[in-house]
Amino acid sequence: METVTLSSKGQLVIPKAVRDHMGAKAGAVFAVRYADGELHLKPVEARPPSSLDEVAGFLARPGRKPLTEAQTRAAIRARLKARNAP
Repeated sequence: METVTLSSKGQLVIPKAVRDHMGAKAGAVFAVRYADGELHLKPVEARPPSSLDEVAGFLARPGRKPLTEAQTRAAIRARLKARNAP
């Protein structure tokens, strides 16, 4: 078992032999969990970006009337205006 040291910035370096064995590259993302006195790291698989066409209608509810493009744009403008208001 290899050991690592926590830096003053709270960073750990995964030893090269372990990174090589698991195929981890720079920018890899890990889920972190602390349980029963142990720290667990689990690689998170990268997902390719989704296009709008792939997710269009994903949140649709049966019986709900779809908005027109103009209504959608107006709703977005209203939300942005409310969010950015001082």
